[in-house]
Amino acid sequence: MSNDNKIKENQMKTLYDRLKPEIKIALLESSRKYEYGPRQVIADLHRFERYSDLTIDTVRGLCVYGNINEWKWSNTEWKYGDEFFNN
Repeated sequence: MSNDNKIKENQMKTLYDRLKPEIKIALLESSRKYEYGPRQVIADLHRFERYSDLTIDTVRGLCVYGNINEWKWSNTEWKYGDEFFNN
């Protein structure tokens, strides 16, 4: 697959599609326990293709319901969301 095709394919994927598997599993498990919070996060991830489109509240919910230990992340990791998603 050429680089152009890879770029085009990644542009079409939602954030939910690109979410790391272990985070996706934790979100789905949380959605069975809690009615609103994780389901809203999942809905937002399905709506957007870019990390920068997420609200701070959605990112916070992603950390909480995705069972993420974000305390040691650098500013760059927060800025680009690389720890959440497969590229």
